[in-house]
Amino acid sequence: MKGFFADLGRGITSVFRKGGNLFESDGIPPLGKAIPFGIQHILAMFVANVTPILIVLESLGLQNSDVATQAMLGALFMAGLGTAMQLLMGARLPIVIGTSFTFVGVFCTVGASAGGGEAGYYTILGSVLAGGLISTFLCLFVRWWGKLIKPVVPCVVVFAIGLSLLNSGATQFIGGEGALAQTQLPYFVYPLVAAATLAAALLWQLLAKGVWKNLNVVFGIAVGYLICLCIPGMIDFSAVTVTGVEDVITYPHLADVTKMKFEAVPIALTTAYFLMSVVEGIGDCTALCTDVLGRQPTTREITGTVVTDGFNSVLCSLFGALPLTTFAQNVGIVTQTKVVNRFTVLIGAILLLLVSLFPVAANVLLTIPQCVLGGAMVILFGSIAVVGIKMFAKAGFSQKNVLILSLSLCLGFGITLVPQFFEYLRSAGLNNLADMLSNNVLNMFVIAFVLSWVLPDDMDISFKRKKQGEE
Repeated sequence: MKGFFADLGRGITSVFRKGGNLFESDGIPPLGKAIPFGIQHILAMFVANVTPILIVLESLGLQNSDVATQAMLGALFMAGLGTAMQLLMGARLPIVIGTSFTFVGVFCTVGASAGGGEAGYYTILGSVLAGGLISTFLCLFVRWWGKLIKPVVPCVVVFAIGLSLLNSGATQFIGGEGALAQTQLPYFVYPLVAAATLAAALLWQLLAKGVWKNLNVVFGIAVGYLICLCIPGMIDFSAVTVTGVEDVITYPHLADVTKMKFEAVPIALTTAYFLMSVVEGIGDCTALCTDVLGRQPTTREITGTVVTDGFNSVLCSLFGALPLTTFAQNVGIVTQTKVVNRFTVLIGAILLLLVSLFPVAANVLLTIPQCVLGGAMVILFGSIAVVGIKMFAKAGFSQKNVLILSLSLCLGFGITLVPQFFEYLRSAGLNNLADMLSNNVLNMFVIAFVLSWVLPDDMDISFKRKKQGEE
C-alpha cells in the first residue's frame, strides 16, 4: 500500500515539475503555449462529447427536459474530471476522454424496452453503474488476459478505430446529418465553408513557425466560425439565452440513485459494450505510445487506461451521464502535433470542468457548425487509420499478418457497409445483434484475435512438408 501511494504521488508531482516543455510528458511549459494547445483539445471533442447524450435522450423523449440538462452538465463535468484522473493517476498519458458513441445503439434499445421517458433513462443509468463496476473489476486483471492479444491485433484495432472515424469526419465536412434536409441555405454552402476551414488550417500549418504551426485546428475553426458569422442563418444562437442565474452558473447534480433500475438483460448488454470500449481504449493507448512516444505501451499504462475509463463511467452514472472512453480524435491531435505534455492536456480538462459550471459557455461552443468542425478535424480523423497502417508495417507484412488484415477489413469492416443485412436483423427482432455487428472495431478485433491463434505463424507448412518428403 505504501508503494502504491508513493507511485501515485510521483505521478501527480511530475506533472507540476518546473521547466517542462510541450514535447515532454512531465513538467509545466509556458502558459502562453499550454493554454492554446489545451483549448485545441477541447474544441476537437466538445460536440462529440454531448452528441451521444442528445441522441439517446431524444429517443427517450427527454431532449428538452431537466434530465437532459443534468445529463449534459454531468457529461462535461465528468469528461474534465475523468481526463484529469487519466493524466494524474490512470494511464498518465496525454489522453482525453469523453462520452462514448459505442453505447448509443444499445441504450436506445434498452430505454425503449423499458418504456422510454424517465423509466428508460434510469434503467440505462442502472446498467451503466453495474456494467461499469464489472468492467472495472475485469480490467484490473488485464495484465493476465491481455497476454492473449498477439501483436498484430492492436494494429488491426487501431486501423479499425481510424476507419470508424471516417464516416464522422466526412459527415461533419458536408454539414452534418441534417444538412441535406435543410432548406434555409443552399446546400453547397456547407462543404464550401468546410473547405475554407481546411484550407485555413493547412495554410497555418505551412506558414506558421515553430511549435505554433501545430495550432492549425484552433486557427481553422476560428476562420471557419468567422466565415459563418458573415452568412445569415449559418449559426443558430437560439440556445444561447440567459433567463436566470442558473443559465449563467450552476453545478452538476447527482442523479437520484433510488430511481435507478437494475435489470439483468440491460446490465448484461451494457457490460458487453463496456468490453467493446475496452478494446478501443487499448487501441488508442497503443496508437499514442507507438506513434508518438516510439515504444509499446507498458502493462501499467494499458491497465490504467481501461480501469480508469471503467471507474469514470461508474461515476458518470451517479451524475446522470453516459459512459466515458478515450477519444480517438484527441489521440489524432497528439499524433499530429507531437505535443505530449500532460499539464497542457490538464489545462483542457480544467476548461471542461469550468464549462460544466457555466451553461452559457457550453451553449456558445455548441453553436460551432458541423461543417467547421469537419473541415478542421478531417485530417485528424484520417490520421488514426494511418497510424494503424504504420503500426502494421512495424509488425511486418508476413503472409499471416496480411491475411489477418485482409479478412478483418473485408468481413469486419465490409459487413458494416451492407445496410440490407442490418435491416434484415432488425426486422427479425435481433436489434442487439445488429448493434454489435455494426461496430467495425469489435468485428475486426474478433476476427483478428481468432485468426491470430488459428492461423500458423508459418503459412508455408505444406510446401515445407512436400520438400522434406522429396529429400
